[in-house]
Amino acid sequence: MLTRILKWAAAVGEGPQPWTVNVGVARTLIALSGFGTLLLSSLSTLMQPGTGTEAPYCQGASGLSLWCLAPAAGTEWARVAVLAVLFVAASGWRPRFTALPLWWILFSDQASFTLVDGGDQIAAVLALLLIPISLTDSRKWHWMRSSQQFGRPRKLAVTVARVSRGVICVQVAFIYLDACLSKLSVPEWVDGTAGYYWLQDPMFGPAGVLRTISNTLMLNPLLVTAMTWGTLVIEFSLGVALLLSARHRAILFPIGLLFHLGIALTMGLWSFVFVMWAALALYLRAEGDFPAEWLSAFRRSRSRSREARRCSVARG
Repeated sequence: MLTRILKWAAAVGEGPQPWTVNVGVARTLIALSGFGTLLLSSLSTLMQPGTGTEAPYCQGASGLSLWCLAPAAGTEWARVAVLAVLFVAASGWRPRFTALPLWWILFSDQASFTLVDGGDQIAAVLALLLIPISLTDSRKWHWMRSSQQFGRPRKLAVTVARVSRGVICVQVAFIYLDACLSKLSVPEWVDGTAGYYWLQDPMFGPAGVLRTISNTLMLNPLLVTAMTWGTLVIEFSLGVALLLSARHRAILFPIGLLFHLGIALTMGLWSFVFVMWAALALYLRAEGDFPAEWLSAFRRSRSRSREARRCSVARG
């Protein structure tokens, strides 16, 4: 058994380096999620006392939160310091130095704030699971492409980082499967009407012009059913993407991005959407450099266009 484990670890260590630009994009999105929440919301709003509890919540493990350790008189100064750290983490500078502070901040937010959503919790979990990847990342900026040359001492780092990425994939797959399967116990999701009720909700539904548009669209029962059941299909497809080929995962990636963009536009949950975009990048496209890929594709398309114009002129 030990021999098999060692052979498996050696095989993993020989694979491509896991410190890609896509992983950096995910880290930036996670940091921006926490940065936006603290920048656009006051601490008094985020730490509203709950029923039978004081704010910030500091019981049990939550007592390790920075909001519990910071003196009450200095929480605003702590907020400024936290925003600075999140900005540095989002910038991509020295991932191994910002890994632990990023996780501690996001853990503190979801542990001590009263007003949190699933995005805050997912951000803290992803930041924790990213620690092995970040600590083994020797890049100065996480926007840099890693060299494909690495010696024997680097194989352990590659193995640790790739195993960590595998754990992240399992976690994200579980999030989507749980989101889909848990809805099947709700009659409104099964009969196809849940979308109508969510978009009509005064707290989560769209506002302004989008409210008027959604009210008009929701009068069509076919659109309501398609949106409701389409959500279930997308979530289930993303949940089982772990078992699909790389080609199918590449197809699901933009679908997932647009799916969460729709959630942001209709419900205003932008911090949640940033986190889920990060989750999709780690889950479906972690082994690529999609900003560079898009730039290369753009350059190729421009080159083909120029060549086509030259041929057209030559024929004319």
